[in-house]
Parts: sequence; structure tokens; C-alpha cells
Amino acid sequence: MISDFIMKLPIPFLKSKKAKNAYYLALLLEDEKISSVILEEELGKIKIVSKHRENLEGMIENLTQDELIGLIDRTISKAEEVLPPDIETHQTVFGVKETWVESDTKKIKKEQLAKLKKVCDSLDLTPIGFMVVSEAIANLMQSEEGAPLSAILIELGKKSVFLTLFRGGQISESVGGHITHSAPVTIDALLKQFTAPVLPAKIILSHSVEAKNASQHLIRHEWSKSLPFLHVPQITVLPDDFDAKAVAVGAANQMGFEVLGIDTTLPEEKEAEQKEPDEPIDDNFQKLSPTPPIARDNFGFVADEDIADQPIQKHSVQPIKEEKIHEEIPEESVDQVIEESFPIHHRSEDVMSITEDEKESDDIPPQTKEKINFSKYLSLFPKIGLPINLKLPKALKNKGLLISLIITGFVLFFGIGLVALYFYNVKAEVVLSVKPKEVTQEEDITFSLSSGNDFSQKIIAGKTVSTSIEGEATVNATGKKDTGDKAKGSVTLYNNANSKASLSSGTAIKSSNGITFTLDKDIELASASGDIFSGTKPGTAQVGVSAKDIGTESNLPSGTKFSIGGNSSLAAKNDNAFSGGSKKTLNVVSKSDIEKLRAELPKSLEKKAEEDLASKKSSDEIILPVLISSTLSKEKFDKDVDDEAKQVKLKATVIFEGISYDNASLEDFEKSILKDEYSQDISFAQNGIKNEIKNVKVQKNKDVSASLKITAGLLPKIDNGEVVNKLKNKSAKEAKEILATLPQVTSSEIKYSPNLFFLSGIFPRLPNNIKVTVQPE
Repeated sequence: MISDFIMKLPIPFLKSKKAKNAYYLALLLEDEKISSVILEEELGKIKIVSKHRENLEGMIENLTQDELIGLIDRTISKAEEVLPPDIETHQTVFGVKETWVESDTKKIKKEQLAKLKKVCDSLDLTPIGFMVVSEAIANLMQSEEGAPLSAILIELGKKSVFLTLFRGGQISESVGGHITHSAPVTIDALLKQFTAPVLPAKIILSHSVEAKNASQHLIRHEWSKSLPFLHVPQITVLPDDFDAKAVAVGAANQMGFEVLGIDTTLPEEKEAEQKEPDEPIDDNFQKLSPTPPIARDNFGFVADEDIADQPIQKHSVQPIKEEKIHEEIPEESVDQVIEESFPIHHRSEDVMSITEDEKESDDIPPQTKEKINFSKYLSLFPKIGLPINLKLPKALKNKGLLISLIITGFVLFFGIGLVALYFYNVKAEVVLSVKPKEVTQEEDITFSLSSGNDFSQKIIAGKTVSTSIEGEATVNATGKKDTGDKAKGSVTLYNNANSKASLSSGTAIKSSNGITFTLDKDIELASASGDIFSGTKPGTAQVGVSAKDIGTESNLPSGTKFSIGGNSSLAAKNDNAFSGGSKKTLNVVSKSDIEKLRAELPKSLEKKAEEDLASKKSSDEIILPVLISSTLSKEKFDKDVDDEAKQVKLKATVIFEGISYDNASLEDFEKSILKDEYSQDISFAQNGIKNEIKNVKVQKNKDVSASLKITAGLLPKIDNGEVVNKLKNKSAKEAKEILATLPQVTSSEIKYSPNLFFLSGIFPRLPNNIKVTVQPE
């Protein structure tokens, strides 16, 4: 039964009689640790009085039910040691892993719920709710920092790691896995599984020994360039037992208690408490106290339902009920999160700058334009005053004439001053468009792994780059192997000598047609008997024989005679035909097939290896289109040598090595070669040097030789001082004629500042006011 999962929340501080202090238990079940936190409530205020943690050797899911109960019992007992003897904690809030909760229903999964039911039955615990530990941590951090959490929360253990991506205080994605190689490498790989277009540059490690050890490695870790960080992430390790504190604070808030020592009430709540009177709440506790709207509505806290009264259905197990207290907070858009996490700073000069087109906009009245163009020059002239007692000629006493003369004199004075001002203050910029001279040069160069840059020897420093690629290859088996049985039979041995003869097993006898057989066992022959008058009779013996080689040709007919070595006194003959000899040729794997696979597999993966190496290069690095070595590892053949087969397959990992070089080094070499060839004074058009590397070959020492074709646009050396001396005091027409004589100049433009159209035909008198700019065509 799941009868103990009850959601009755006693609120002793609301009863009319003064109640004893109440005690609650917060039990955290995480990947590789179990924590118990004892909470004491008095007059609506709650505090942490004790806590204890047990670290696990592996994942909590790998524990048997009895091991889980035993560890939880020991953790609770250690935490309860500070309590009075007559006090025990029963009412329990569970802090669980995110993976224990259904993502759609926000309820504990059936399998985990059954485990918790048995824990409660065995340890006499009364469950009053649960919450996800990672959400509790995010909630407490938001309460303390005053802003929704946008970060990556990492729970790091000895053998496993779990990552949770928070965006705007809400869980966006999560992923976990076993630690391979090292924690930073594993975390780097897991981060690539997130689908978010931008990752927050804040990584928070839940406190553990492993987290403290890994934090410095993570700070120094070079993150994969494919990870969408806007800048290097900041690494933070939470204080010890922060997760237990977070669950305790979350539970207290959900039950309406004030947490001593931690103020998690928002300003708007404090204001509401001052304005609104307390509402009476009966002992049945129909509704949870509201919590601040800071992403706590997804805690999964359960209230007001005794699931002990709910029978277990065959098709499902009812998890602890979750009650939504607030409306869901709308999810922030990606752009909002990015803008909040990574604010964009604008330079004030960019904001305040006004283009010349804006200044001369048609929206500005003509009178205003005139002031803009001339007011700053008018201010340069001193104010002109007339003597008060000036005696004017009689003809000038005419007021109209006097005014006309004054105006004429002022205009004349202004004009002369303006011309003088222009000649000594006007500035001119001469922009020369130069056609680069295109040249081509070829050089034989070497990219060396063992030497630095040596332009005099045409050596460019290189460095090794590598990649590992798994692959497989298959070839036809070409080996041949004969198989079959040897012919067998028996022969009669004859000894015509006067002494007995002994023959050992394996002694060869050869038939009259040249086929060799061997004796199956040791045999002894008696000597010949009789005399010259009565005749001699050879000693005889029967013995089994086997053909030396397989094949049907050993099936000899009866009466075949055999010789035994070079001994003329010994002979043999078969009375019956031999049989059993057979032969068949099989297709088998040969050693050459194995070597062929080892040669062909790297070749089949070369193109992929070159693409993979090219994808790993940095912006300033160039990888040559050649592989300097390939090595096979983790070889696995599906057939062995001499195994009968039509094909043989090889699976292996091929480690390829290539060579890269610094692009800036090659450009410096190219400029050095061109200057040595043409002139040290030449300059180059921007992006005017191009190259082509051909005939790339790998040398025995893994250096690479190649042919380099350089194509460059050379700009002439133009002495600005000489140009200025030629142009000063010249008219615009004369200046144009002079500029046209300069080498490689195709056109010129003269810009005056200020541009007074009626005076701009004359160059400034001061050389410092003339600027020469050379730009490629």
C-alpha cells in the first residue's frame, strides 16, 4: 500500500492552546548522497537544528531496497542524536532528483514512489510533500540574489555528473552521464547535448569533494569552440549543505513558516502583510500558504491529500499530488535571457555621433545651414567699434550714404580676412588611387616539425595535429587450403636378411608409384630361414600404414609393392587395396588478406580525416592537405588466418596525423621573398598577397615539402614629403597634372576642409595642411 503518503500539514502555532515545539524531517535523496535535516518549529518560526549526510559509493538507483532503507535509517539516526530522548521525527519532506519526477504530470514516477512507500513503512515516516532539489536550490539562490536564476547547475559525484540548465528561474533542459576521462571533459561533452542557442556563462557546482577538486580544473579548462558561450563561463561552488538548506527553506515557505536566520520574504509580501489582516485558518488546513512568485510554483510540493486512502491501481501508482499555488510564470524568450545575462554596452561616441549627411539634411532650413557653415569663421574676427566723436565730412553726414559705406567697408574687410584665413587654415587631403603591380613567384619550401621559421632556408615551422576515426573495411579472402583424409590400409613386411629387423612407428615406406606411407606402430621382423638347397624363406609381419599426405591418389590397389629406405633386404606389399584418401580445396583467410585490410582501412578514411582536421583549425591556422601518418588501434578481425571464409572484415580506430602552420608566418615569408626579389621599399595592397600550395609530399622525417606559388599586388613607394612640396601653392589643375605623373597612379581626388567652392582651386600654403593618402585601385 501507499497509505503513508499523506499530505496533512499540522499547524500547531494556529491552535488556541500552546503546543509543544514540532519537529520535521527533510530527507534529500540525490545521485551519490543521502542527507537528513532536522527542523524545529516554534510559534510559526522554523530553524535547522541538525543535519547529517551519507555519501554513497555509486548511484542511488543501484541500491537495493534494503540498502536504501538501511542508509536512510542511519542518516536519520545520526541527525536525531541532538534531539531529546522522547522526540522522534516522523513528518517528512522529501527532496528528490529531477529524474524521479514525471516532466508532464510533475508527480513522482511509479517505480520511485514504490521505493519511498517502503522506506516510510519501514522507518515509520509520514510524508507531507516532496520537491525537486535542483528547483529548491534555484529558488533559494533567487531569494538571496533577487533575480531569476540563469545558469547551469551541476551535481558532480565520483562516478556520475548531472547538468541542469536554468533559464529565467525555470528548468529548460537537463542531461547526465557517467564520468569518462575527467570531469571537465565529460561536462564539456554533455553541454553539447543542450539545444539552447546560447548558454549562460555561469556554472554552479553543488557542493561536494569532487566539485571542489574539479572547480579549478574547470576554470582552466578550454571549452569547445562549438559551445554557444558568449564569453568564458564563471565557475562557482555552492556552500556545504546548500542543497539541504534549500529544501528546508522551501518546505518551510510552503508550510507557511518563517525561517530563522534567512529572510526569504520579498518586499511586496512584507507590504501585503502590513496591509492585510491574518485570515483564520482551521485545523483542517484547506490551502497552503502562498509563496512568493519567484519560480516556486514548480516545486512539486504536495498538500491536503492522504494518498494512504487511495488504492493502488493495476495500471498505475498514484504519486504524491502536486498543488499549483501560483499561475505559471511565462517563459522568457531567448533574446530576453541573452540580454539580461549579457548586457550590450554601447559606446557613447557611437550614440552621440552625427553624420555629415544628417547635418546637411534637407530638414534643416537654409538659414540654419548658412549659420552652420560660416558662424565659426565669423567668430574669429575682433569686434569693430567706431569713435564716438568722429567728425565726418559734410558729404558723409547723409545717413543713407554713411550706412552704405559702413556696410561696404565691413564686407570688404570680411572678404579679405576670409581669404587670408582660408590660405593659412584650409586643409587638403590628396587621395591617390594606385593600380597594384601584379607579380608571380614560385618557391620550393619545407614545413618542418623539428625546426622553427628559417626564411633564409625557406623553412616554415609546422606542428602536428591529429584526429581519431573509427571505421571498418572488408576484403575477399584469397587464401587456399587443402583439407581431407589420408588413405589407410595394411601391408606385409618381408625381411630377407639373416638377422631380425626392428622398425619403429612412423618409418616411411614408398610405393612403386612414389607415394609415401608411414607405419602406424613399432614392428619387429624375424630373420630369413632355410638354406641354399631347400631355399630361403623371409621373415614376415603385418602392420597398418597411413598415407603421409591427404588425397585420393593414396588409395592404392592391392598387390602394390613398397620399398623401405635403401635396405634391399626389406620390402612390403599390400594384400588389400588402400582406402579413405580424400582431398578438398577451401577458400581461407591468408596473411596477405590481413595486411591488405590494414592498408586499405586508413585509405578509406583519409578524406574524412582531412575534413575532420580542417574543422579543428583556428582562424590563424592552416592545415596542409596531406596526412603524414596513420596508426591503427583497437583492431578487431572477424576471422583469423587459415579460417574458411569468403570475406574478412576489420574494425579499428585509425589515428591520423597532419601538419599545420601559422598563416601569419607564411605571409611574413612571402613578403620577405618579394622584397628580396624586388625592393625593400615596396608595400603591399591590403589582402593583396595570395598563394597556392602544390606538390605536397611527406618526407621520411615527417617534414612536408611543397611548391609555393605567390601572387601579389605591389604598391609603389610614394614619398609624401616630395608630393607635398610639389603641390603647395599650386592650383587644382596644376596639382592634377603633377599627380598624374606619379608611378602607377590611375586617378586622384583632392578634398578641401573647409570646402569653400569659390576658393578651393588653390592648395594650402602650409605643407602640414596637406595630407597624402594612397589606396589600391
